[in-house]
Amino acid sequence: MNEHTVIGRIHPPGARPPHSAAAFTIGEALVQPPLNRIALHGRVVQLEPKVMQVLLLLAERPGAVVPREAFLETVWAGTVGDDYLLNRAISELRKALDDDPQAPRYIETIRKGGYRLVAPIAPVRVAAAVPDATAAPAPAPPARPPESPARPRRTALLLGLAALAVAALATLTWLLPQRQTPGAGLLPEAGYEVRPLTSLVGRELEPALSPDGSRVAFVWDGGGGAFDVHVKPLAGEDLLNLPRSAAEERHPLWFPDGGALLFARLEADGVALMRVSALGGAPTRLFHTGMAGIRGLALAPDGRRVAYAAREAPDRPYRLVVAALDGSDRRVLTSSPPGTLGDIDPRFTPDGRALVFVRGVNEVTKDLYRVPVAGGEPVRLTFDNRKINGLAWSPDGTRLLFTSTRSGLYAVWSAAPDGSDLRQVSLGVEDVHQPATTPGVPAVAFEQWMHRARLRQLDLSRPAAADPARLQSTRWDSNPAWSPDGTRVAFTSNRGGPHAIWASRADGSEAVQLAEFGGAFIDNPAWSPDGRLIAFDGSPQGRTAIYAVPAEGGPPQALVDGPGDNRNPAWSRDGRWLYFESNRDGQWRIYARPTDGGQAVAVSPGPGVHPRESADGALVLYARPDRPGLWAVPRQDWATATDPPAATLLVPGLQTQAAANWAPAPDGILHVHRPADGPPVLVRLDTASGTRHEVAPLPPDFEGWGMDLSPDGTRLVYSELLLRESDLRLAVPRAR
Repeated sequence: MNEHTVIGRIHPPGARPPHSAAAFTIGEALVQPPLNRIALHGRVVQLEPKVMQVLLLLAERPGAVVPREAFLETVWAGTVGDDYLLNRAISELRKALDDDPQAPRYIETIRKGGYRLVAPIAPVRVAAAVPDATAAPAPAPPARPPESPARPRRTALLLGLAALAVAALATLTWLLPQRQTPGAGLLPEAGYEVRPLTSLVGRELEPALSPDGSRVAFVWDGGGGAFDVHVKPLAGEDLLNLPRSAAEERHPLWFPDGGALLFARLEADGVALMRVSALGGAPTRLFHTGMAGIRGLALAPDGRRVAYAAREAPDRPYRLVVAALDGSDRRVLTSSPPGTLGDIDPRFTPDGRALVFVRGVNEVTKDLYRVPVAGGEPVRLTFDNRKINGLAWSPDGTRLLFTSTRSGLYAVWSAAPDGSDLRQVSLGVEDVHQPATTPGVPAVAFEQWMHRARLRQLDLSRPAAADPARLQSTRWDSNPAWSPDGTRVAFTSNRGGPHAIWASRADGSEAVQLAEFGGAFIDNPAWSPDGRLIAFDGSPQGRTAIYAVPAEGGPPQALVDGPGDNRNPAWSRDGRWLYFESNRDGQWRIYARPTDGGQAVAVSPGPGVHPRESADGALVLYARPDRPGLWAVPRQDWATATDPPAATLLVPGLQTQAAANWAPAPDGILHVHRPADGPPVLVRLDTASGTRHEVAPLPPDFEGWGMDLSPDGTRLVYSELLLRESDLRLAVPRAR
């Protein structure tokens, strides 16, 4: 089935597409009819409704000539329409698509005939199971990397106080003519201009603007090492590494006077909160938390209290703690149900009396909440159930800023303090993360990510000849799965905009999008043994559930929807059972549910994730979230089983972060092995004898995102991380 066939199923030829038509791609452009918007090469163009209707009429008949009369009778039905209006609409479309009428790549003019769409079309979603999934959500009602010996180049401490004062003055002049006054509003009339802040090799994260708006603090991994806290002026390239420590450091924040910074240091026995001068030098430990991890830090406006998000163990949810700077008077403010991500990214309100934070069911289903610092029940502010990656206050302190996928891709949104009056803040870039502001300075610093993963195929008879499949995208392709007949591969990709389920031929050609939930995360495709369905997990309604879409396209149907979260589906070899992981009892365990309906039963005796049956169907294999290794339980008639069977450890060395980087094989298990004294290798473990055979070497920095073995056992398809970079950008008011 080709792309034209799929798009034709959305609206029968000749039918007028409704305003809520599904989003789709034309060539390299993302078309969002509900928003009357086209996105192309990082540029977003807003169309008039009639212009979008002209495009939808062309999209109903890809490759066919649409007569001029058809546009006038359909788009301008019941009104006065003429050739001028049609010509103007086509001109607007060509401008939005950057199309040349003399050498058209999108819309071709047919003399004395009409127009035809010549660019290939692919549906972005076929998600009728979720009502109005592509519509813009209504306003809510009130209410990190492995250790490396490489370290970044240390910049000498050359900045004296006089130099910093000069830099601050120059930066403020460059940034804006005057500081913002309270109540001055959030959005500048002329819009924003985005300028680079950093362009270092590696990842620069977690920006924090100084109180005077002259400098930015951030963490940088130096291209592959541990994260260190750095400071640079906004108008210069001088880089100051403050603590100069080998430990991992995160979440830098400025003290109100701008003379020092607060940050978190990850230590072997927990997390320490540190203070360091903004000019560098030896840091001072304020107190030690003893927690297993931290996901956000906040300093009260008066600089006397700190709030942080921490968890007691890797399998426990994050919770918010508030304390004095010396560690005294520590109080836990929030708690979340077991098996959830918990509460992260706290931010004090401008008056210091409350905290606004992100509560996550998991990494892809999050919303904003508010809780008084004195204690009380958190109040939910947003009801999106989407990914959120960053939270700040507007420079005038009157509105919340946060990044969300509520419109499909990561963008900045603003809301009133009670969560009402939601508005999108257009910065003119596609991917925005972790916005940062400082009171009175009308500028927004943020992270811009450059992440890419591709699919590769390995012929096991010629392991040295691994090559990417044809027609690879420049975006993110992961978690591939072979069809039962070995002719197609399903995978997750954001090549069409939001993450979605795609399928292509085995060589990567004829890729077509099958399912998407309007920005809600979607992942982990798995073919049914008869090849008719592709199961996957998604979170359009908040909790993650398991759906299935016909392999040739169509509306997804829910298979497993609660209790709790359910994800990572896998079919039994005989098609009678659907395996998945669920946190319904407070911890992630493996469950099996009859494919013809019925109750799910626990399969693993303890924690478990990423289930698959062995090649012969005799074992259920799975990883664990709490310890390394690959485990197995014998396949049973789960309908009559009373208790989960005992588990056996098959692969002791499989890291927990590589839970998806293995595949059952006819004579064992293929997995990634990372020896202590060398680069990673792909190995085959003979489960009968316990011997390990090297199959192919892997790059020293290999990081995989799923793999699967073809039904005939000859080809391995896997996802390989190619690029993971992030730079800092600064959005400033555009000059009038």
